[in-house]
Amino acid sequence: MTLAIVRFTTRPEQAKEVEESVADLFAAIHEESPTGIRYLATRHPDQPEFELLLHLADGTRNPLPAIPRAARFRERLAAWSLTDPAPKPLRVLNDYRMLG
Repeated sequence: MTLAIVRFTTRPEQAKEVEESVADLFAAIHEESPTGIRYLATRHPDQPEFELLLHLADGTRNPLPAIPRAARFRERLAAWSLTDPAPKPLRVLNDYRMLG
C-alpha cells in the first residue's frame, strides 16, 4: 500500500478556482474509474489550505499522470501554491475502516 499527501496553501482569491479545479479533477477520475486507488481532497473551512490524500493498493501504479485533466491540475498546482506542493509519503500507524 502506498499513501501520500499533498498539502498546499493558496491566496484567498484563488481558493474558489482551486475548488472548481478539484471538482473537475474528480469528475475526470470518476469518468476513468481507475481501480486500486482511493483519493480524497479537503479544504480547511476558514483558510485557503488544501490537502490531497492518495491511497494506492499494493501493486497499483498511480493512474493520475495518464488522466489528462489530472495532469493539468498538477501543472496548475505550482502556480496556485504558496507552499511546497510536492507529494509526501505517509506511514500508516493504524486505521479503522478508512483505507479498506
